[in-house]
Amino acid sequence: MSAGLLEARAAALDQTAWGEKFRLVQPRNVVFWILLWLCTAGTVKGWQMFAPLSGYFARSMFISGVVAVVSVILWGWWFRHIDRHERQPLTLVATAFVWGATAATFAIAVPGNGALSSLYTKVFGQVWAQDWQAGLSAPLVEETAKGAGILVLIALAPRLVRTPTDGILLGAFIGLGFQTSEDFLYSIVGATRGFGADQTDGLAHSIGLRAFSDIVSHPLFTALFCAGVIYLLGSPAQPRRIGRGLALILAPIIIHGVWDSMLAITGADQSLSLVVMVGDLVFALSALWIAFGWAHPREAHFVRDVLAPEIETGVLTDDEVTAAGGWRQQRRYVVHAPSRAERRRRRHIVRAAVDLCTDLAISKGTDSDDVIHSRREIARLREATTKVHTPVPAADGS
Repeated sequence: MSAGLLEARAAALDQTAWGEKFRLVQPRNVVFWILLWLCTAGTVKGWQMFAPLSGYFARSMFISGVVAVVSVILWGWWFRHIDRHERQPLTLVATAFVWGATAATFAIAVPGNGALSSLYTKVFGQVWAQDWQAGLSAPLVEETAKGAGILVLIALAPRLVRTPTDGILLGAFIGLGFQTSEDFLYSIVGATRGFGADQTDGLAHSIGLRAFSDIVSHPLFTALFCAGVIYLLGSPAQPRRIGRGLALILAPIIIHGVWDSMLAITGADQSLSLVVMVGDLVFALSALWIAFGWAHPREAHFVRDVLAPEIETGVLTDDEVTAAGGWRQQRRYVVHAPSRAERRRRRHIVRAAVDLCTDLAISKGTDSDDVIHSRREIARLREATTKVHTPVPAADGS
């Protein structure tokens, strides 16, 4: 391999810190103690809210808890699935989730929303506050409470939280933690309506409503916000882009505000509410698509730097390395295959190339056992495909 390609690989791995470990307990880091304090305070506050209900509403709390666990597993699997090239350490992901579920929810958002709503009532009156307080308090308080989590993670793992993609994925887990606690809270609130006379209907209605609203909810909001923070601050792997940063920070606040103020905006008109809902949903998904689009070129650039030496040695082709840089490139490369068998072959090899990129990141570019195994797996896939496509000579030699 040429020295230039190896130097570019080393530089890419150093800039992204792919493959590095995360240590949570950092006694000399004041942010660790802030994290511990706020997460503990949030846990205690949550316990104080739910403990008095644990007797009569025990069944509802159990069902809500099961639904929350299932939701976390499904959403968490999906978020980990889209983290393609070098997955963040599980400890860092868990820290993001816990911040969202405890500190952001119960230590900051619950008292913050209550204080701001009370202020709106005193200043603008009860009727105005009833219509607008949700849309003008929750987006401001909750998005900043969750967004503070990415600052905590940057302070604890400055080498691991560097790219907008890191912000998107870790932000999604912060938002997932917040969403889990909020869904549990609203489910219990639904069960307690009418003094708990009909827990089943109230609980089912709340769970169904929250499941629908989760389509455009906190994981998406926080993913955008945290990516914006990365752009706004800049890092060794991402030059500062203030315009993009502000746009991604403001977008979830606007989306969240419109969603929570929908009835006030439309005057409770159902048809108009549906139009606003669809428009807000399209805007939210478009913002997420744009965020991924902005983040992709640098991510693909780093992937190419890591895998470029494998082109020189013949392990991968240039097209395969390009396809490994993103979902869109992979899909284009696979779709243009001339046959179904070739599409399958390309898909498997690109996935193996992504695995090789991960193994190279963990080994810091050295030929570890996992790297050697990944190269052999790519060679095996090529050999197996060649055997399938090699015609078998006829028995008469013709």
